[in-house]
Amino acid sequence: MKIKITLMALLLTGCSQTAVPVPEPAATTKAGIIDVTTQLARELVRYSDVLDQSQPLLVATPVMVEDLQSTDNLAAQLQQGLMAGMQQMGFNLVDLNVADAVRVTPQGDFLLSRDWQKLPANISVDQVLVSTVSLARHGIVINSRIVTLSSNKVVSTAQLYVPQQALPDYLLPSQLVVSKQGLLYRNSADGDDKVHLLGETK
Repeated sequence: MKIKITLMALLLTGCSQTAVPVPEPAATTKAGIIDVTTQLARELVRYSDVLDQSQPLLVATPVMVEDLQSTDNLAAQLQQGLMAGMQQMGFNLVDLNVADAVRVTPQGDFLLSRDWQKLPANISVDQVLVSTVSLARHGIVINSRIVTLSSNKVVSTAQLYVPQQALPDYLLPSQLVVSKQGLLYRNSADGDDKVHLLGETK
C-alpha cells in the first residue's frame, strides 16, 4: 500500500540500529564511495527475498548513529552513491530533490534543490532506504536497511565496515591530541581514537 509522506517526515527518517563492527571486506580495501555504496546495494538485495523492486524507493540521507540527525559531506556522497547503486540493481527510485520547476540562471539551468519550499509537498512512496554511520577506531561502520513505511517493517539490511584508508578524502585518523566537548585529551599514539570526518579534499 502506498502512502503519502511529507518532506518533513523524510528529513527525520533515520536508523536506530546499533552499529557493530564487522570484518574488513576485501572489496573496499582500495575503494572509494562508489565501491562502498555498490557493495551495500548488493548486500541489501542479497539478504532479502521479499523486496519489491517495482515499488517506489526513496534513499534518505545517512545520519550519525549517536543522534540520528547530523550529517556531513560523506553522508551526502553515500546517499548519491546508494541511489545509483539501487537503480542499477533494478529498483524504481524516487528523487526527493527534484524541484517543481527548472531555475534558469546566468550560471546554468537547475532542477535539483535542497530548498524545501521549491520541492513537492507530498511524494508517493512505499519503501525508504535509511542508513546510519558510526565512527570506529580505524574506520566507520555503515548500517543500511529498507523499511516499508505502511508498517515500519524492515525488509532488508546490510552492514559494512569501511577502513579509513578506503576513504582518505573523507576520513582522517585520530591525532595524538584530540578535543572532546571543549576538553583536550592526549592519546598514547596517533590513530588510537576514533577517526575524524572531513569534507572532500580538493
